[in-house]
Amino acid sequence: MRLVETLEMLSQARRYVAEGKEFLSEQRQIVDILVRRGRDPLEAILVLEQLEGMQDEYVAHLDRLNQHVMGLLKAD
Repeated sequence: MRLVETLEMLSQARRYVAEGKEFLSEQRQIVDILVRRGRDPLEAILVLEQLEGMQDEYVAHLDRLNQHVMGLLKAD
């Protein structure tokens, strides 16, 4: 993969990670609200766990892209 393509992917991956942080924060707030209101938070917790798993994958992908860019820059 060329440097320009990788940098474009890196930019997109950074956006996904940033958006994921926002989604996680919002979902945690939903869980907290449900708990405070005495409602069953199970579904919201399950969604939160899915979002956390997705975020872990996005962060891992971002890390791989960063490593790839560093490798490309060292090769030049």
